[in-house]
Amino acid sequence: MELRHIQYAVAVAEEQHFSRAAARLHVAQSALSSQIRDLERELGVELFTRTSRSVTVTKAGQIFLERAYGVLGAVARLVSDVSPSNTEVRRLRVGMIVPLTRVDVVAAVAALGTSHPNTTVSLLPRGSADTVAGVADGSLDVGIIGLAPGRTHVGLTSTALWTEKLSLFVSPRHEWAGRSTVRLAELGGVPMIDRPAGSEARMQTDHAFTQSSVERGPVIEADSAELVTGLAEAQLGVTLLPSSLAELFPRLHRIDVVDAPTRTVSVITHPEHITSVTTAFTELLLNQAS
Repeated sequence: MELRHIQYAVAVAEEQHFSRAAARLHVAQSALSSQIRDLERELGVELFTRTSRSVTVTKAGQIFLERAYGVLGAVARLVSDVSPSNTEVRRLRVGMIVPLTRVDVVAAVAALGTSHPNTTVSLLPRGSADTVAGVADGSLDVGIIGLAPGRTHVGLTSTALWTEKLSLFVSPRHEWAGRSTVRLAELGGVPMIDRPAGSEARMQTDHAFTQSSVERGPVIEADSAELVTGLAEAQLGVTLLPSSLAELFPRLHRIDVVDAPTRTVSVITHPEHITSVTTAFTELLLNQAS
């Protein structure tokens, strides 16, 4: 089977007529018919039911057509990737939350350089909301974000990397520093350090308190994990952070939350802006997280 066989079969299926398909392909009708017969003989099935006036696709032909579009799309992307005039597929702009502990973005970029050489990569630490906006408007190609339970973004493709619980982090001088577990209800009225209202990270904790009917105490807002943990270490409040960050902040004491809220770290892309580069980068992250 050659690529032209696939192209010919797709043309016949779309035109539902051999003469029109031949004109579209700029080949003789007899040559087209011969190529389709050769293809059917090789596959051992009939792709088309022919009459004197029209052509219809058989069930086997429908399956072939679905796969054929995938093959032709892959070939088109391959040609585009190696084209010197195409700069779009050689650019990867990644908006990402930081820190990330379960995937090694640097290693993913290094592997991408092997599979897709000459790709310009920009790693841009941003909040999840800004990253979502960037992927939606095309200023970013890929986003790595943290989502609260049930959160989706219409029009974007989201692929989950992992889901994890949040833990309570306190100063080693805090009265709870000797505890190993706590319940959300015990945090009612307790001063807390949290991300700014409206951010994805803040929605994670707000959602948990709302679901548990626990009234939040006073909140000091800070827009980075380093500031949040610094304020907690100074005993200005306690904070809920992803459990995987414990190794990055050893000066804080981590406490398991029995009824802990969760966050899901996901890769997002825009379905109209997907290239072989964005697909390869997403797969590299998925392989690391699995």
